[in-house]
Amino acid sequence: MKTIFKILLVSWLFCVIGIQSFAQPAKGIKVGANYTFYHDANDIDYSALPGFQLGYAWNTKLNETFALSIEGLLTNKASNVKYKNEKFMVDIDEKRNAAYLSAPVALNYCLPKFYAGAGYEFAFMVAGDLPVNEIDHSLFLQAAYKISFIDIALKYGTTLNKEKGGTIIGGGNYQGYGDTGSQPTATYTPKSNILQLSLIFNLGKK
Repeated sequence: MKTIFKILLVSWLFCVIGIQSFAQPAKGIKVGANYTFYHDANDIDYSALPGFQLGYAWNTKLNETFALSIEGLLTNKASNVKYKNEKFMVDIDEKRNAAYLSAPVALNYCLPKFYAGAGYEFAFMVAGDLPVNEIDHSLFLQAAYKISFIDIALKYGTTLNKEKGGTIIGGGNYQGYGDTGSQPTATYTPKSNILQLSLIFNLGKK
């Protein structure tokens, strides 16, 4: 994952120092797949499974080289969850999901057939049973290549926040405390990294 982050960062820096004519990101329907990787997971074993994102991408030209992109997405993250706790008689090995309404905003540097950017994403969970953030804040890097009326976009993001919870007790309830004996300690949702590959079908001006 660090290698992907470095590739996207180098792509963005390459764009910043380049001098080319402007070609802004597409305005239109965005569809794609994602993998989410969780860390510091309170003894829960997460195995990334394919999720999806679907929504609309919009942008506005700031000047001859920069564009601001804003998206409204339904983003579904999926993972196989393994957790065993004999004290609470919990033994789980199953697929779980977390569906978010998300709004990524990015500043993009644009070349004739390629653009790269960095931004912030706010997401609010609307459904799901993964013990992860209900309100998620993240930063991301992205890069895209334009082919006719389609943008092929790669995006890598990392969460900024944790929330109290992140454990599975009693079949999936959110809990704020770990089982460490007579003195419980607070537990928190896992940090995550997400990798997305998307297609944006241009419905705006060519």
